[in-house]
Amino acid sequence: MLVQRQMSVIEEDLEEFQLALKHYVESASSQSGCLRISIQKLSNEARYMIYEFWENSSVWNSHLQTNYSKTFQRSNVDFLETPELTSTMLVPASWWILNN
Repeated sequence: MLVQRQMSVIEEDLEEFQLALKHYVESASSQSGCLRISIQKLSNEARYMIYEFWENSSVWNSHLQTNYSKTFQRSNVDFLETPELTSTMLVPASWWILNN
């Protein structure tokens, strides 16, 4: 499963957001079922795109219930200009195996 998350950060909270994001990525990356996390910051804006590859949707849903994920979601309420945009897409396992 591919998860795309888009976040527009309040400029004054950028440093705190980056710290929270770093902790989130470190915690999520160490979970079984997390295949990869990639972050892209748009150069002219305080906007971040996070791409997460999870083994399947049930692993992703379990991940959402972890303390580190809930903590990151709560902190985003304060750090983001607008609500986070999240989209998901199921990807065939054969695609992941062929590309890794």
